[in-house]
Amino acid sequence: MKTSNHRISPRKIPLRVYTRFEKRNLVATVAPAGEAHLGQGASVELQLFRYPSEKVQLRRRIRSLRPGAKQDVVLPLAGIPSGACLLRAVLTDRHGEKFPTEILQDKAPPPTWWLGSGEGVSRKAPAPWAPLKTRKIADGLAVECWGRTYEIADSLLARIHSAGQSLLAAPVKLIAKVNGRNISWKSSPPRVQEENDRVVLNQNLSGGDLSWQARSQIEFDGMIRVDWLLSTRKTVRIDALALDIPIRGQHAKYLFQFPGQWPNSENARQLPANGVKMSFRPFLWLGDEERGLAWFCESNENWFGQAPDRSIEITRKGDIVRLRLRLVSTPINLFPSDNRIFDALTGFGTDSTTPTVANLRYTFGFQATPVKPVEKDAWDFRAFCLAVDRKAKRDQSALDVPRSELDQLVAAGIRTVVIFEHWTDIEAHVATTHGKLLKKLVRACQTRGLKVLLYFGFLISDRAPEWRDFGKECLVIPKGGYPVFHYWPQPDQSAWRVCLNSVWQDFVPTGIARAMDEFGVDGVYLDGTANPLGCTNSLHGCGVPRPDGSTAPTYPIFAGRSAMRRIYNVVRSRKPDGQINVHNSACMTIPTLGWATGYWDGEQFAFSAKTVDANSVLPLDAFRTEFMGHPWGVPAEFLCYGRPFTYRQAWAFCLLHDVPVRPSFLKPDLEVVSLIWKVMDEFGRKEAEWLPYWRNAAYVTVRPAGAYASLYRHPKNGLLAVVSNLGKKPANVAVKFNLEKLGFRNAFSARDALTAETVNIHRAALTLRLKPLDWKLIWGQPACALCREKNL
Repeated sequence: MKTSNHRISPRKIPLRVYTRFEKRNLVATVAPAGEAHLGQGASVELQLFRYPSEKVQLRRRIRSLRPGAKQDVVLPLAGIPSGACLLRAVLTDRHGEKFPTEILQDKAPPPTWWLGSGEGVSRKAPAPWAPLKTRKIADGLAVECWGRTYEIADSLLARIHSAGQSLLAAPVKLIAKVNGRNISWKSSPPRVQEENDRVVLNQNLSGGDLSWQARSQIEFDGMIRVDWLLSTRKTVRIDALALDIPIRGQHAKYLFQFPGQWPNSENARQLPANGVKMSFRPFLWLGDEERGLAWFCESNENWFGQAPDRSIEITRKGDIVRLRLRLVSTPINLFPSDNRIFDALTGFGTDSTTPTVANLRYTFGFQATPVKPVEKDAWDFRAFCLAVDRKAKRDQSALDVPRSELDQLVAAGIRTVVIFEHWTDIEAHVATTHGKLLKKLVRACQTRGLKVLLYFGFLISDRAPEWRDFGKECLVIPKGGYPVFHYWPQPDQSAWRVCLNSVWQDFVPTGIARAMDEFGVDGVYLDGTANPLGCTNSLHGCGVPRPDGSTAPTYPIFAGRSAMRRIYNVVRSRKPDGQINVHNSACMTIPTLGWATGYWDGEQFAFSAKTVDANSVLPLDAFRTEFMGHPWGVPAEFLCYGRPFTYRQAWAFCLLHDVPVRPSFLKPDLEVVSLIWKVMDEFGRKEAEWLPYWRNAAYVTVRPAGAYASLYRHPKNGLLAVVSNLGKKPANVAVKFNLEKLGFRNAFSARDALTAETVNIHRAALTLRLKPLDWKLIWGQPACALCREKNL
């Protein structure tokens, strides 16, 4: 099914070129930037040309890029006429497809143990994913990955199936208006360029004088990268250009958008009935409680519009929710290029108000969710963070954790411990001078049956040895972070946000591999690593120049995805059941987060005032959208720092959604969670059917408004009901069970599952007095079963 026409791809690949001069020779080292696995099996032709004539003076070829292998190219300059020269390159993949490139050139740094590392770079589909499958359909090709099927036909995506349902109401379309007339596209069937660990499809469409070249790359986790090139045979005026994505309304109940704003959850909400208009967002997800569809785009490059607050529109009409991405909403002139692999320069035409461009390029991503089966979740992992005791003596190592404390954790039911960043003196680094103490602590935990995760983060410290040579290149710009990082027991330092579109992407997985090999830990805790922060640092390829001279940010989703994929491979190749636990608060970019075995979300609320209404900060529709995990395919765990609700209060809404709250303190958090874990184990939660409050009206009714109940129904152990009062006032919560519907034919008895106290129930109804944000776990069983349990 594979074809090879040696064509020029619409995708542009960034290449990092480090150069040094030796006598009259230019020595260049070449590697893909951003996505480390791109170069596997590819060749690169490096060209040296005179400026401004563009006459090529020298050509040198790297026959096969190999991650982790040093590959220098020598270009002798002695015979080159005096004058300015530039470098450019053409990358040819293993199937002969040629890619234009963007050169990121810099002076060669000193040798390092990690730069250019191939650690974690692999094309194989690791468990629980499986290789892709393809099959021909009447109008194109179907590509199957775990839990989802994408059907590609005349237009980009004709149909998407996820979790047993069809998501699209109609095919995805590109809508264009040129010189005042609507364009009708004529398309060719998708051609398979590659069919291995990924499927690459090429399509050509034409309309009037326009040519639309599309390349779709589908990965084994269901992520689709789409690269478009729009060109013309003669100069035309593009009046409008939009991508139209119609979704079935029942599967577009909720909207998540990134980035969000702390300390609220307004970026995660039920989709308003009248829709939404917004400025550019790099990531959107529309879905229901079980599935959804994500769209993402790293920047608004080549988005032209006079009303930026309407760049994205989501409308609802009948049973269809329409996501429309308005790429061009103010006229631009598109002029013909000469079909060279290198784009023509772009700028402004004689009409200063009308941009004039050539070769309009766009890159999007799609990913249907859930992205993978859940092997284990937070109920299984039962994590606790070994944070620093701020009251401890300053002459005592923070790694010298009392063994009695570890015993206390085990007795409470903890199964996983996270050793926070104080394991190294350099914030978020991968090496430590406390190796002996760390090994002793890891050994003490593991001999008690505890899994151990090490902290790695989103910062680069000015204490790091790498800071001098790589710091500025790797920073997120605008520069932000912790100018004065004053956290005992680490030395005082400055720590800044780092961008994984830089070479720091090599540093992190390579350093994690070393740490796992040296200390034998069972996985990693990643603080913000999966969050693709907006960045304008042109030293590593981020940032988009605007016509007004400013720079728009790049949100490096593909590079962040590459980093997370490498980390996943590093961990799972050493520990097949290893954990990749991600702290992600307010960021559900699933192309990056999908590599996590669990996410910890909720820190954004720690900045709320204690007096604020908790329900307004985190309404139920926001919880179902962002904090539940089920529609995403990544298990969720809630983070509570005591604002604006206490640890116990947080369980009032988390239990309703089958999401645990991670304990942060030995007391009183452990006392609460230990009882809950014990009940869930005794009841058999994993074998039970879950009936959440939004779809259990046939099984239970709850009054008054603001009170809710979610149910677990076990084939042998009866019924476990979570009853919560989310109202602002104390309430007598009345709960009425439909025993026939629940499958209970005998008399029904109930007890408080945490205290074992009998709860009065009459004719399958009970009443509970609950304070605001209070809750009960009620275990109900047929009366005869309860008698047998008590040996009556």
